[in-house]
Amino acid sequence: MNRKSVICTLLIALMAAGLAACGGNTPDAYDYDLSEYVTVGEYTGLPYVKNTAEVTDEEVDTEIQSRLQAAAAKTNVTEGTVEDGDTINVAYVGTIDGKEFEGGSTSSSDITIGTTSMIDGFIEGLVGQKIGDTVTLNLKFPDDYWNADVAGKDVTFEVTINSKKVTTVPELDEEFVKANSDVETVDEYKALVKEQLLNRKQDSLDSDTKSQLWSYIVDQSETLKYPEQELADAAASLVDLEQQYMSQAQAYGIEWEDYLSTFMGTDAEGWEKTKQDYAEYQVKSDMVMYAIARKEKITLTNKEYKARIAEILEDSGLTEETFQSYYGMTIEEYADQNGWYGSLLLDKVLDRVMELGEEVTQEEYDDIVAEREAAAGSGEEASDEGSDD
Repeated sequence: MNRKSVICTLLIALMAAGLAACGGNTPDAYDYDLSEYVTVGEYTGLPYVKNTAEVTDEEVDTEIQSRLQAAAAKTNVTEGTVEDGDTINVAYVGTIDGKEFEGGSTSSSDITIGTTSMIDGFIEGLVGQKIGDTVTLNLKFPDDYWNADVAGKDVTFEVTINSKKVTTVPELDEEFVKANSDVETVDEYKALVKEQLLNRKQDSLDSDTKSQLWSYIVDQSETLKYPEQELADAAASLVDLEQQYMSQAQAYGIEWEDYLSTFMGTDAEGWEKTKQDYAEYQVKSDMVMYAIARKEKITLTNKEYKARIAEILEDSGLTEETFQSYYGMTIEEYADQNGWYGSLLLDKVLDRVMELGEEVTQEEYDDIVAEREAAAGSGEEASDEGSDD
């Protein structure tokens, strides 16, 4: 894995962790003359492919079923029978030669049929039994059982089946619709879900297009010098991620050097260089973004920021209450902590880049990329020839 690939891996991990957003949460994090630090590459007239999202009825149905499953309620019932896949609560007393033994009894234990591991015959002996019944199981511990005191011995378990959990999936009706959206009817809800899926898909397609445009713009830009504080801040954002990687290495039982070699394709020295490269790339990207935003007079007001966050929440299919229950904070708090301001400002910058650009077909775009790569290759060859002299 070359250094560029390692940086890409690092950027993906940081974005997943919410750390790779540009510029933090201030209207302009670089409050000085950026022309002294960066020369912005060409960002007008750039070619791009505009793909249009489509959503099928099957996708809408699948999304709705997913939301119904997510809203399912689990309750304990005390009637019925034990079936494969059920989660049941049991109490049991285990005896060997008529005497209870340590660790062989409990007043309450949840068991999932087909998943929970017990000694042979225990789970099987409960399938088909009625909830509330007490079942006598005459079994034997395996000879190689981990507890040598009971290994290979005959054992009797008196098992009382206390209850089982029943999952109740809500129906798609007006009650569900009103509780989980701002519309009133099932048809309106289906239309809403389709619109949300379309927005989500279109955002993903647009994001891919904008990512290609942004990579090109940043690559064509030239850094004159780096602001020390911003560079230090970008490097600091890697600390938590590095700790995660080190924890993974520890969990795998391998040395940090071996982890870097196996999973990152580098060594300790290369990793330090990669972190530095990332910090420099992030600061360069931020400076280019703010420089274009200033030149094009692009701003993101607090009102726009909050409105965009609300749109993201709606398109996710979550309510403010469900988001907070998942993440333990409001979506605005989450956005502030994870640098969404900079990401949303960059989105506006790239909207402008697309306005100033040229929409082309995929075939035309592929030809343009091939020409760029060929030109870049020729430049590298010429540089190599010059260095031999």
